[in-house]
Amino acid sequence: MNPQGPSEIASGTLQYDNEFWRFSLALYSEAGVAEECLALQQAIGAGINLLLFCVWAGSRGIVLEGGDIERVMGRVAAWQDHVVRPLRGVRQSMKNLELEDSENFRGRVKSVEIEAEQIEQAMLFAYSERFQSTHRDIRNAIAANIGKYIELKSGQKGLAAPVLIDAALRLRS
Repeated sequence: MNPQGPSEIASGTLQYDNEFWRFSLALYSEAGVAEECLALQQAIGAGINLLLFCVWAGSRGIVLEGGDIERVMGRVAAWQDHVVRPLRGVRQSMKNLELEDSENFRGRVKSVEIEAEQIEQAMLFAYSERFQSTHRDIRNAIAANIGKYIELKSGQKGLAAPVLIDAALRLRS
């Protein structure tokens, strides 16, 4: 199987409206999830889409190894570095400038940023086809994936995202 990456964006082979995207939208709207994700982004530089991917994979019974997570991170690193983060930076900078009549433009930048994140998720979704469900204990699969990702980003073991885990389990009910 050929992994898909940024080069597939131009050819239109990515599936933008996919199971992972829909799961992420539902999960991110759950109480406390956005705050916990943003706190991890701020504290350790966690990628929210990568956190959501770890949760989604775990909710499907997929336990990712550290090397799997590193490869997943590598699949989207260039897209994150050259597209998503710069768009986020522009949007956040505009918020602090207090320019008259710029809110409409800032809203359009936010819309493009969300579209860029959807493309990133489509890249992750395409890459996920290589993983097989092997775990029946969904809570442990989700917790293991999040724990490994957080450890890779922070170098610390034992950090968790309990709100994210509980919200994902509620969605599965």
